[in-house]
Amino acid sequence: MAGLSPQEHTGKGGKKPLDAELNLVPFIDLLSCCISFLLITAVWTQIAGLQVASSGGPPDQQKQETTIDVKLLLTEKGYSLTMAGAQIDIPKVNSKDGIPAYDRKTLDEKLKTLKASLPDQSAITVQPEDAVAYSDLVETVDTCLGEQLRNVTVAPMN
Repeated sequence: MAGLSPQEHTGKGGKKPLDAELNLVPFIDLLSCCISFLLITAVWTQIAGLQVASSGGPPDQQKQETTIDVKLLLTEKGYSLTMAGAQIDIPKVNSKDGIPAYDRKTLDEKLKTLKASLPDQSAITVQPEDAVAYSDLVETVDTCLGEQLRNVTVAPMN
């Protein structure tokens, strides 16, 4: 064991000494590489993340007075934009290869119309169904952010 005095070799039946020196330099090198790698990659998680709010807390009363509640539902059939009791359905369109895809061009036009009629509106709630692909959700959030709707909340469908 380390720390004991070395036993002397006594001949034929003697025991080997138990002291051994460990070289800790490679371990320290490995540890410093791991720490620097983790510090460098920690910034990438913030760059690649979407800045959206969760639907857990109560809405601010002051903001609710000046804006209306806008919800964008993502279903397997397409978009459904709900605001002030009115509902606008935007069905999927066939893409070049014949596969139905979300009509982001029409959604973009509807959001531009919304922003033109309500310039103070900056909040929207996006509610995807379980079957909606994550890439479609991300592109929809990007479309909302592109139309100056900065307070995007992603919430589950009721």
